[in-house]
Amino acid sequence: MKNYLYKEDFKDFSLDEFPYDKAHSALGEYHYLKQDGYYGNWYDPISNHQWRSMDGSWLITSDGTNRFLEQNRGHQSRGAFENVYSCLVLKDKILCDFTLEFDIRLFDTSKYCGMAFSYITSRNYYAVALKNDELVLFKRNQEDFIILAKVDYTINDLDTYHVKLSIKNGEVFVYLNNEFSFSCKINFEFGKCAVIAKGSSRYSNIEVWCDDENYTIHNKNVSNEEKRLAEKRSKYSSLECIKKINLSNFGTSRQLRISKTKDGKVLFLMGQHQKRIYRDSFARLSCLTMFDIDGNILWQKGEPNNSFNNTCISCDLPMQIANMYGDGNLQVIYSMDFEVIICDALTGEIIKKMPTPRIVGDSLVKLHEFDRLNVDAIRVADFSGKGYKSDFIVKDRYQNVWAYNFNFELLWRYNHKNTGHFPYIFDYDNDGHDEMFVGYDLIDHDGKMIFSLPMNTDHTDEIIYTKLNGEERFILASGNEGFNIFNKDGSLYKHNEIGHAQRVSVAHYNSTSDDLMIAVTAFWGSEGIVLMYDSCGNLIKEIEQMSNGNIITPVAYDGVNELCLLNSSFDGGLCDHELDKVVLFPKDNHPTLCCEVYDIDDDGVDEILCWDQHEMWIYKSSKYISGNKYDKYPDNGFSNYRGEYLIKK
Repeated sequence: MKNYLYKEDFKDFSLDEFPYDKAHSALGEYHYLKQDGYYGNWYDPISNHQWRSMDGSWLITSDGTNRFLEQNRGHQSRGAFENVYSCLVLKDKILCDFTLEFDIRLFDTSKYCGMAFSYITSRNYYAVALKNDELVLFKRNQEDFIILAKVDYTINDLDTYHVKLSIKNGEVFVYLNNEFSFSCKINFEFGKCAVIAKGSSRYSNIEVWCDDENYTIHNKNVSNEEKRLAEKRSKYSSLECIKKINLSNFGTSRQLRISKTKDGKVLFLMGQHQKRIYRDSFARLSCLTMFDIDGNILWQKGEPNNSFNNTCISCDLPMQIANMYGDGNLQVIYSMDFEVIICDALTGEIIKKMPTPRIVGDSLVKLHEFDRLNVDAIRVADFSGKGYKSDFIVKDRYQNVWAYNFNFELLWRYNHKNTGHFPYIFDYDNDGHDEMFVGYDLIDHDGKMIFSLPMNTDHTDEIIYTKLNGEERFILASGNEGFNIFNKDGSLYKHNEIGHAQRVSVAHYNSTSDDLMIAVTAFWGSEGIVLMYDSCGNLIKEIEQMSNGNIITPVAYDGVNELCLLNSSFDGGLCDHELDKVVLFPKDNHPTLCCEVYDIDDDGVDEILCWDQHEMWIYKSSKYISGNKYDKYPDNGFSNYRGEYLIKK
């Protein structure tokens, strides 16, 4: 008999678009945002900024008797996103041999439309699809599309076709309108099923079913998987909420800076903004609030307003906490209303300030609407060789960097390739002076080019420089250029196609090994993909989250284990080196918009901060021992575009 694993007629949906981000924004790069609406058994893993001002990818419609799912996107991706297919994915894996059936009509017969199976991610699956005069079986792996089998068949845009495929012992049997078309042996692995369409098309009567024997196998495998995860999770202590902070009206999204005074007092700095002229490109830092662990406001600049528009933004705000005098006392350096201001971190009292660079008539500034620079990001550095970071850089979006010393004297200026969001500041040659890696270029402390990588499209979102297997290497999430590892001299060590590489982190994610591992995420064109690599850049495992906002920050969890933080939603938690979610967040109505990791009490065990515009909850492992000392990203360089690392000293 037929045992249905899924049977979808879309009658529990409204006649409306499937939920999607109507702004097609980048907020999901590091915020967990779930759009309002009914999802049923499905999720949509595709985001594409090229779709701004367009409708959603999927539409539920009706002829009065039957419901249909229509691909509502057409073929509206190009360039680096040429191979983006609209996808709608069933939530759970099929853990047995099965049969998939569906009805399909192509409104545009020039593009492949069909359904995927053995689906791992939106860039890794098998699919049966129709186009023009053919029915095909193909395998997609990243940018490679391999036709495994095909049969000629004249496709009419006015006709509806019934497609059936059965998986039996690693062989796919495909039928069209109940007639056998072809079979093909494949390297079948358990995965999900998904609707995939490159052009306008209509789907109905989607069924996934299996016979009695395989239904028993599926249920047994589901049970075994649940037991396997339960056994893993039993080895980790649970998360416990240790603090709740009321953020009143100064709360914000992931615009948080954290540091500690020399006597160990934790300071939190939050920034709000107002957008001007062109989306996120010219945001005004509108309010700064410094507060302590109990939520007491130490000082505030500007007027707070924690509306969504004043808090959520897909960029950094120009503010950092740093020790710019080298005496252990903290300052805040920020840019507001075309000035760079340095103030006392505890009182907010202004120490000194300068106007931002005048850019009107500057041929090197391609995008501007003001006479002076509206600072995109700010970071402290030690270009002067003082032994502490009294210098700083400011940048625009995305062409120029200006470097200044503490006396506000211009040291040099960078303009070559796309700067990306946040330069990496470090002493590359151990000469006591900081260098800057920006975009694809390494710049000496005097502003001279050391080398430029042979990459020219998009930009590098996140950068790490550390030793892998004893060799110093650059680890880069470089957008459409993929995930790359470069040697110290700028020569390529490893290139990995993963789509639009967005975030990267490095840690000892496998507690049984001394080797570092690398976690990477993709975003544009392939949202929710998380990949784990070994220290040589070889892929170990990949998964696809049903949610965005996966920050993949390493967590010194309990004094023993280093885990990878995804997000704090129902779909998030902390995963191990096999990308299994071994620690979940409690179902306690905690904030889920933002996450950050910080060792608040210096015991070698990290706290996890979860917050939104209204409150912050702080979690910690309920059982732990004092942990190791680690090299981490410095407190004076917070950014939404920094590669995170957790490396034992």
